[in-house]
Amino acid sequence: MKAIISTMLSTMFLLRPSYVRGLSTFASCSSSRCLLRTAPTQLSRPYVVTSAAITKTNGGVVMSMSSSTSSSSETRKKKTPKKKKGVQRIDKVLADRGVGTRSQTFEIAKAKRITMASHPDAPHEERTRIKGPKEKVPPDAALFLDGNLLPSAAPLLLVYHKPKFVLSVMEDDKKYKDQERKHLGQVLSARYKRCGMHPVGRLDYDTTGLILFSLEGKLTQRLLHPKRGVEKEYVATVQGKVDEEKLKQTLSDGVETTDGTFSAQLLEVTPSDGPASAPADDEMLWDEESSTEDRAQMDYSGEHSDVRLIVTEGKYRMVRRILANCGHPVVELRRERHGKVTLGDLAVGEFRDLKDEEIEWAESLLK
Repeated sequence: MKAIISTMLSTMFLLRPSYVRGLSTFASCSSSRCLLRTAPTQLSRPYVVTSAAITKTNGGVVMSMSSSTSSSSETRKKKTPKKKKGVQRIDKVLADRGVGTRSQTFEIAKAKRITMASHPDAPHEERTRIKGPKEKVPPDAALFLDGNLLPSAAPLLLVYHKPKFVLSVMEDDKKYKDQERKHLGQVLSARYKRCGMHPVGRLDYDTTGLILFSLEGKLTQRLLHPKRGVEKEYVATVQGKVDEEKLKQTLSDGVETTDGTFSAQLLEVTPSDGPASAPADDEMLWDEESSTEDRAQMDYSGEHSDVRLIVTEGKYRMVRRILANCGHPVVELRRERHGKVTLGDLAVGEFRDLKDEEIEWAESLLK
């Protein structure tokens, strides 16, 4: 019996809630038997026996044990490996580089046709074979398909200077195909289109200036949603002279349109030489709702002013409409800034990558 008690004292006991009903447990032993009994208190958590002692009494031997609570989930919890930052699944990285669709790149990775190296000039023996589509790699890693170097990662954003009379869509509606209208899908490279790059919002058919192409749908949504308050800066050439102080106050108070009341921040008004050129009739695109109004406003003669202003929403033809409702019809419009990305001296019809500070700003929107 003493051997049994000694064994119990040297062992840690985990007592389940359904059986343990007190902080003290007693084992009473006599010459013929040993009795284990508990006090009537229901516990919500398991108790672990941490120490014990034997005391001799007239009735026999009493063993007392002290306990402490311990969560069974804590005792059994395994450490989960930390996620590696800055890595992505290889099939996604390949799709982002325009190698193919996500399902196609999954099969390519599954067939173990991809190798990776620390730099593009690494010899074959320094390359690591990718074991499958779930393996994660840095998005900017040097990757090889069947031994051939793949293109570098597509940029998060691209800057494009949209010319006049180009639709801000990747493909024109089928019912207008006989008109052969120009659109953005004709200017973006095939590799970037395969990556899923798309225009961030739209510029009117007859508006020029900065338009962004995005690789990430989440970033696109944050660049466009009004609650984010991302600024868009325009220069509008309007008819006639402009009372700067009056227009500034009117735009600040808000201008009523058929879609609601919208405000803008006026930066400056300067004299203008007028629009660069008047379009030919066959270049104009008129929508059914505003064709009569727009045709009446397109007067390219007389005095003009350049109005520079900032808006944070992108409703259809909003800048043109609020200025027209202020008595200053727009004859030419150019966007020069979207957030912290500026048009600068980028030539019409040309692309450029983001600058370092612009990349930092774009990445901050994703946090």
